[in-house]
Amino acid sequence: MNYKETLNSGLKRGYEVILESEELNKNIEAKIEEVKKTIKMDGFRPGKVPTNIIVQKHGEAINSEILNKMVNENVSKIIQEKNHRPVSQPKVDFKDSSKDKEKKDQKVFNVEFELFPEIKLVDFAKIEVESCKVKLEAKEVDKRIDLIAKNQRTYKEEKDVYESKKEDSVLLDYEGTIDGKNFDGGKAEGQTIIIGSGKYLKDLEEGLIGVKKGDNKKIKVKFPENYNQKDLQNAEAVFDCNVKKVSSPQESKVNDEFAKSVGAIDLKDLKSKVESQMQKEYDDLSKSLDKKNLFEKLQDVHKFELPENLIETEYNGLKEKYLHSEQPASDGHKKEIKDHKISSENEKKFKEDANSRIQLGLILQEIGKVNSIQVTGDEMNKALYEYASNFRGQEQKVIDYYKNNQEATLQFQAPLYENKIVDFILSKVKLKTKELDVDSFIKVYNSVDFALDKPKSTKATKKKTKKTASKKK
Repeated sequence: MNYKETLNSGLKRGYEVILESEELNKNIEAKIEEVKKTIKMDGFRPGKVPTNIIVQKHGEAINSEILNKMVNENVSKIIQEKNHRPVSQPKVDFKDSSKDKEKKDQKVFNVEFELFPEIKLVDFAKIEVESCKVKLEAKEVDKRIDLIAKNQRTYKEEKDVYESKKEDSVLLDYEGTIDGKNFDGGKAEGQTIIIGSGKYLKDLEEGLIGVKKGDNKKIKVKFPENYNQKDLQNAEAVFDCNVKKVSSPQESKVNDEFAKSVGAIDLKDLKSKVESQMQKEYDDLSKSLDKKNLFEKLQDVHKFELPENLIETEYNGLKEKYLHSEQPASDGHKKEIKDHKISSENEKKFKEDANSRIQLGLILQEIGKVNSIQVTGDEMNKALYEYASNFRGQEQKVIDYYKNNQEATLQFQAPLYENKIVDFILSKVKLKTKELDVDSFIKVYNSVDFALDKPKSTKATKKKTKKTASKKK
């Protein structure tokens, strides 16, 4: 193999490689002889097809196959000899050597690639991470149980003269129109709406306040600009509502009987179960705070050059996701989507985010590699079965999908691997823990920007048992 270095700048490397024609032709001839043994062609016995005919019909494909094989072999040898760790597939370009007398009978190509940076990991024992732990008081458990009771309450049908108010249940038929015309999904019969629940359009719920059984009321409704049906965003409609029944909520008494109705042995057992659930919820949120603080510390103490190709790929991914968002966050965002061009401010932000993501990813990858951290088969199966349990009746389909889809398996495994690395680091660092009550913890949690670590919509709340349905018509 004959090659020379042509590029050595930062993490970028480049080489010029010469393939001798003699060796190339020798390999091509060997391949032709191999093909000759198995090729079938009318008028010739197996193994007796003339070489010139094979070359005529398959020469181009054979030449291409051998050339690609020799290129890959030579690039691999260079990488092994130099102990390189390329971050992506090397880029290969062939040179025109026909005008160079010395290289006229040679194939010459250039190969360029970027390397993983050398990362010198710090002593984790010298890193101090602030951690918050929630001190769960009995009153917080009682509040949660009261919320459960509220969500489990029943409704009592009221007399015909009773006027509905907030939190009442209204059974009705409705038909919505826009400019006098019906629209898809705008009609329903026997629909139950809880006033103030937020499960339906705000104007519709508020318009039902004060209605009685037998009333017919036309309610003007304006659809929100972020409504899930694009053709209805900002649309103004009129809903013709016929009220069939109005019922008022009956509060559930929190006692042993109520506890049994929600699956507990008695009230004491219910309180114990709810306390355990709440503590786990806040411990998980606290862990995400620890993770955020740890990531910031790791990025502060590890400085190294970043591969430009990885940053560019990450940046393009962030940009395209933003420009293809189905729920624009603002009028400016809408314009950027329409023009398919981001603002200079967002360009700067996405580049900073891309840098941060790649830096953190490389640090965690290095920690995992150096410390031989892996996700075991048992850990993978346990997590997969736990995840599949969320899909009642479809558990096996979910499991089979991930086990038979390599890309899906890798996507599922990635957060497990990251969490193992985080747990490993947290076991080594100095955790400075302080106890907080629920309200104080929520304020701290919601003040933190998790933009790079979790969806922006995630917020801590004391009402985690409340299920928020998407708004409907």
